[in-house]
This record gives sequence, C-alpha cells and structure tokens, in this order.
Amino acid sequence: MSDILVARETRSIHIQSLMDEYKYKTIAVLKLNVVGKNKNPINMRFICLLFDNEIRKEFKDKIIRSEKVESQDGDYIYYVINEEGNYVKQKTIYIEDNTYLGRLVDVDVYNETSISREDMSCEMRQCLICDNYAHICTRNQTHTQKEVLGAVNLLIEEYLTDILLNSVMHCIHDELEMHPKFGLVSKRNNGSHTDMDYETFIQSSFAIKPFIKEYILYGIKGHDNPKELQKIGLEAEQAMFQATKNINTQKGLVFALGLFLPALSKAIVNNRNESYIISEIQRTSLEIIGDYYSKVEDKPLKTHGDLVYIDYGVKGIRGEALKGFRMLFEKASYTDLEDDSKNHQYMIDILSDLCDTTVIHKKGFKTMKQIQTDMDEINKNGGYIKNIELFSIISETYKKQGISPGGASDMLVMKMIYENVKYLICHSEYCGI
Repeated sequence: MSDILVARETRSIHIQSLMDEYKYKTIAVLKLNVVGKNKNPINMRFICLLFDNEIRKEFKDKIIRSEKVESQDGDYIYYVINEEGNYVKQKTIYIEDNTYLGRLVDVDVYNETSISREDMSCEMRQCLICDNYAHICTRNQTHTQKEVLGAVNLLIEEYLTDILLNSVMHCIHDELEMHPKFGLVSKRNNGSHTDMDYETFIQSSFAIKPFIKEYILYGIKGHDNPKELQKIGLEAEQAMFQATKNINTQKGLVFALGLFLPALSKAIVNNRNESYIISEIQRTSLEIIGDYYSKVEDKPLKTHGDLVYIDYGVKGIRGEALKGFRMLFEKASYTDLEDDSKNHQYMIDILSDLCDTTVIHKKGFKTMKQIQTDMDEINKNGGYIKNIELFSIISETYKKQGISPGGASDMLVMKMIYENVKYLICHSEYCGI
C-alpha cells in the first residue's frame, strides 16, 4: 500500500476516534484539494491559513479543540465544534463557495457519520477548467495533471494579486482619511501643507496603483532582480509627478512599498514567516542602497535626506529598509480596537521610535526628539483611546508649527497593510501546513 493510501487510512481512523471521544459534537476537517503525488505543495500552504482564519471567524468560541496534523495525503487541521452537524456543513459549504480559493480546499464534516454536499441538497462543485462538475472530470480524467496545476497556479496568482492590491489601496485611503493627524494632509484639511491637498493624494494614489500591482507580482512570481524593482519604482515616481504636477506626495511610500510588498508576497507563496520578510527586505535594500552613504558627502546635488544624514547620521526610510522595516513587526497589534483608534495608536507607536527625516529637515533634530517624548507620554497614560482629546490638541499644535511626519505616515501605511493580511503569513501554530 502506498504512503498516501496509508496516510488516508490513518486520517480516517483519527476522525473516527474524534467522533468516539466527542459523541455529541461535530468534527470538521480542513485540507487542501491537490492533484498529483505532492499533497503539500509550498505555494498552496497559505490557503489553509486563509480558510483556518475563515472557520475560526465563523465558529469562534464554539471550537472547543483544534490541531494541525501532518500527513502524506495532505496536512490537515481538525476542529471539534460545539454545534449541530448540518449547521456546520451548511456554514462550511458557504465558506468554500464564497471564498475565492474555495475550490482548492475540502472541509469535510462529521457527526456520527460523514455529512456530504449531497446530503444537504447542495449543488456539486464545478471543475476548475471547464463547466462540468469536478467529480465527473476527476473520475473521467478529463484534464491532464499539468492542465489542472496550471489552473491552480493561475487562480492563486489572481487571488493574491487582488487581495494584496486591494489591501494596499484600502490602507493608503484609510491613512489619508485619518483625522486628526498632525500636519499631514487628510480629508478634512491640508495639515501644514500649502502645495498639496486631499485630491492631490487621491490622484497620486491612482497613478501609482499599476506599479504597486507590479511590486506584488514581482514577489508572487519569485523574481530576484533589484534593478527590475528600481525600474518599477522610477516609473511609479514619474507617474506620481505627472499626476500631481511635480508635487512629491508619495515618493517615500513608493520606495518603501517596492521593498516591502515583494518580500510580503514571497513570504505568502513560500509559506515563510516574519523573519523571512525582514531578511528579504534587508537583502534587497542592501543591494539597492549599496555604498550610498559612504559616498553621500561627495554628491554634487544633495537631497534633504542626504543633508540630514550628514548632519545627524540619520538614514531615514533607507535606514529603516536596511533594518528590514523591523519596526512593523515588533510594534503591537491592537485587534480589540476599532479601525480609527487602532490606526491612531499605530501612528503613536511609530512616532515614539522613528527618526523621521521629514521632521528633522523642516524643524530640526530637537523637534523630532520632542515628538518622541510626547508620544511616549501618551502611551504611558493609556494610549490613544484614553487620550483622544490630548492627541487632538497635540496634533493641532504640530500643524501650527509646520510639523508633518511624512516618514511616519509611510511606515503607518505598511503597518496597516501587514495587519490586514498577516493571517496569510506562516507565523502561527500551523506554520508549515
């Protein structure tokens, strides 16, 4: 008997033992739906993280036990659910059918016996390639393994591109909508700026959107050519300047996302963790930045960032990139807060540590240190949620003083993106599934 058949039998025995142990509970089993001998392909492992997240959101504290089990027939996660079997099957069918990659997983449900789609008078699942039912094409071997794998890979690429691009644009928009926000542009006012407003940023955001998609695809496809990334970034900058009539709205963000998004998407498709993302950003940053700072004093035309480095040794967004944007992963998550409060708290946390070169250039190093002190004080007194009025007062003061922490806003956008999609990253107890 082959390893796969042995593993299949072992899983069946395991499920029966769970039904015997939990007689009046429902057992659900999540596993990948994979053709071929390799039942645990790396580029599909994040899909179990996706559906595990959906199942946990649906059943919450009704899940009284859950574990990941490694198997030659495909690693699986089982759930013991304190709910009636048909109800669980109904909900898992909905999750499968209404989630983009649902055809690539099976969620089997048991309550004394297996509960099938047919038992629920539910239409059978369609084939990935044609309009026929999947079980008929499988039985008749209508499509070759190569054709099926090609369809699977295309489905994964389309899904990840869509979900990551939508998340990025959503977070850019949410950051822009935030108020109060010191001297930064928001929907309510221009902050401390006279040369740009909300509409300028909207135009800029749409202009760079195609290049953000290229960053994501670069990572999904596993490319490893920093010059290619630089080319995408330069084209994004040009599109931004054209849309804004030469106003620099998001140049720092274009640079940051060009390092962050490829590493993030590579981590998802390669089933890697946060440490991988950090090291990938560091590696690419080092190749792109190279010996920039050892030669900066010899540059005939120096940027504001160059002058800040010469005067204070602060490297700004490049320096954060060389550290792998580590701050994004080390700062706390605030899953219990509403989005507005959560994002303001992220801003406070970032400003408490970040040496923002935008602030240093315009208002000096002393002002930047004062901002860090102010943010530390807010955190010591309970954070944003307990100091909303104080935050608003400080924000208005900064605006009047002409402070606009652009570097912090770029870091904030990336933090928001990561918090939105980190359930796809291999950092939980199910790493490696």
